[in-house]
Amino acid sequence: MRPFKVVITDREYEQIDQEKRILQAAGAEVFDYQYKDEADILKVAADCDALIVQYAKVPASLINGLKRCKIIARYATGVDGIDLKAAGEKGIYVTNVRDYCTEEVSSHALALLLELSQKTAQYSRWIKEGQWNYRKGLPCAGLKEKVVGLIGYGKIAKACARKLKPLCDQIWVDSKHASAEELKKEGFVLKSREAIVANADFISLHAPLTNENYHMFNKKTFEKMKKEACLINVARGPLVCEEDLFWALREGQIAGAALDVMEKEPPNRDNPLLTLDNVILTPHIAWYSQAAQERLQSAVAKEVARVLTDREPENCVNSEFLSKNATVMV
Repeated sequence: MRPFKVVITDREYEQIDQEKRILQAAGAEVFDYQYKDEADILKVAADCDALIVQYAKVPASLINGLKRCKIIARYATGVDGIDLKAAGEKGIYVTNVRDYCTEEVSSHALALLLELSQKTAQYSRWIKEGQWNYRKGLPCAGLKEKVVGLIGYGKIAKACARKLKPLCDQIWVDSKHASAEELKKEGFVLKSREAIVANADFISLHAPLTNENYHMFNKKTFEKMKKEACLINVARGPLVCEEDLFWALREGQIAGAALDVMEKEPPNRDNPLLTLDNVILTPHIAWYSQAAQERLQSAVAKEVARVLTDREPENCVNSEFLSKNATVMV
């Protein structure tokens, strides 16, 4: 019997010792690449038993070229870029990794919010340039009496709200699932997205990227925000239309923004957002700690090992599309 073939299409991690150890114990051989182009992936993965991806897109055309694949596992929580329906109809599980970086991302969101509020990094830069002048960064918003709005209320947003609570008296939440009573017990207020957009001083995005949410923050949205308001995005880059955000920041329609994620990563050098002083950028680092990376890599390998040894995955995200009649070619 041949060993299972596991293909890693692309990764940014320095080593994959954990994955190899876990998968070899399940009878698999790991083939490691740095491919994001569909044609390149199919050349090496058409006969794979499992596909592990990080940034590579997995459209229906790629999925249809996989002859015996049982699982597509992603090094991430979000699975945008993978055709869940096409995979399900072919009997292929799609899995993500949950809860590996809740504390890290929520803390990063809070750090960005505090920087927008207190401007500590800006003051440090000005001082190094020879400008010792506290008035240069005024006004500083402060937090205690401000309104902070959270768009989305999953685990990361909940952790962010918990950490923010001692600093801010008014935390508003836009959630499709949490009730007003539940939020009130935590000290938060359920509000519509429209109310948050119109009234919040800081808005932090924690929503998934869906067709409905694509470019949810655009010119029309920015026109409804307070001119003193700031936007934080640690979720998905395409939630925000960057062209419209540049307009809003340049024209003073909103006061500032802090982005850990962008529509194109890394951004082009001519991206106009890179020229603005009122935008803070970090390189999609919110998820990272050494422990979080270890949890992420091992979790992906364990999901693949489960499926290859005829067990159900723990974090299947396309169960609604899995056809009972679909069979994986072996």
